[in-house]
Amino acid sequence: MDEVKHSAEDGRNIRAIFCDFDWTLFDHNAGDFNRQGVLGLREAHDRGVKLIINSARTYHSIKGLHTFDLIPFDGSVVANGGACMIDGRTLYADFIPDADRDAILSELDRLGLGYNLIGQYATFIKVTNQEYVTDFYRVFREPYPLDISLYQGESILSLQVFSRQESDRELSALAARYHVTFNRFADTNVEMSAKEFLKSKGVDTIYRHLNLKPEEAMAFGDDLNDISMFNKVKYSVCMGNGKPEAKRAAYYVTDRIEEGGLYKALRHFGVIG
Repeated sequence: MDEVKHSAEDGRNIRAIFCDFDWTLFDHNAGDFNRQGVLGLREAHDRGVKLIINSARTYHSIKGLHTFDLIPFDGSVVANGGACMIDGRTLYADFIPDADRDAILSELDRLGLGYNLIGQYATFIKVTNQEYVTDFYRVFREPYPLDISLYQGESILSLQVFSRQESDRELSALAARYHVTFNRFADTNVEMSAKEFLKSKGVDTIYRHLNLKPEEAMAFGDDLNDISMFNKVKYSVCMGNGKPEAKRAAYYVTDRIEEGGLYKALRHFGVIG
């Protein structure tokens, strides 16, 4: 274990667990889910704890990696807080206004740029430069999106534009014109969304829906975008492989993902036996 900030406390009052995906539950070095983490979450669920996946990934991506076949998640906070669903009900979805979406897509088509359209449940791709797309999916372990020909005008949470830095001036101006965010998160990709998405919004929404208190919730994560989630729960747990900033923000630091850190933390706090 890299660090322990607090001694073990009784976690039997925990009613909900918010769990990040990448490097918390899914080990990219192994190319698979951490088996101990999966078993620990299943046991917690069997004991009556609600499980919520809270990830920057899209629903399409999470489902495409068979997450819901392995773990009985009750709810999902996806796209870094862009939408929140539980027990088959949508609690919120922050879509780009449809008229703005259409105008942005028209401009991207004029510029000859390809893109992903991130819907609440499905992701669609338009390819204009296969090299950019290949580079992107070589880095990010993602299920491939549906072809743009299958898109039927669904509202979207965000766009991921396949472009390099030389297009940033035009794209940032386009984002400003339609009051959407602009974030270059990869060498070949820029993301635009209706507003800044935060995982904490999903936590707050689930709290209201389930009538939960912070001391009844636990969160697992490893990265900077997990800090807003950590700040909303009493029992925030950073993986041993996590970023230093995330470790400092967490209530407790467990072992690395490949060492079964998630499972060990659940046992440490008495959530499972």
